[in-house]
Amino acid sequence: MRRVLRCLPALLLAGLPGLAHATEWLASPAMYPPDTWQGRTVAVVRVLDKLDAHVALLNVPVGQDMPYKSLTLHATSCLQRPATLPADSAAWLDVHDAHEGMAAFQGWMAVAEPATGVFQNPLYDVQLVGCAGDSVAPTPPPLAAVAVPTEATPGAPAAATPDGQPAPPQAGGVGATPVAPQPAPQPLSPPMPAMPSEPADEGAAPLMLH
Repeated sequence: MRRVLRCLPALLLAGLPGLAHATEWLASPAMYPPDTWQGRTVAVVRVLDKLDAHVALLNVPVGQDMPYKSLTLHATSCLQRPATLPADSAAWLDVHDAHEGMAAFQGWMAVAEPATGVFQNPLYDVQLVGCAGDSVAPTPPPLAAVAVPTEATPGAPAAATPDGQPAPPQAGGVGATPVAPQPAPQPLSPPMPAMPSEPADEGAAPLMLH
């Protein structure tokens, strides 16, 4: 037993070169730019009736009107983040109340920033829940494949510069220290997509998300 314990450090040192050559390199994850959006055909809206505390989820098709009690909701577009970005949805909504003297709403509503677009009404509270339906424009392009860094094969001839001098060691070669890939930076407040054009008879300025 004592002989085995004495030989243990030598056995560990002998196995270190093999462990160094067994290093696995991982490619950086492919991610969409922070201003990428995916269009959907349905805006999911939650309406709270403040008189009886009734909550209803409405699926508003893009480009169509959806009546609910005295309200009329119209969704011009509904956008959501692709899978590689933090989850968020935004929709351009028009909300009108048939009661006299009620102010209408027209602008962006966002799930991650609900205070940006608020429908000010004493009878109803309207909030965007998300997007659903089929994928439509804008459509994110396919993610580019990221090459996996490889380690040079032991015994391979060293690269040389045009003047015949040995080339400096490259990252990921023999003897190089593996460097962990750096994650892509995330914006603190992703920009919203470009707003659709306003109708000619609307004079109110739309809200912009920053």
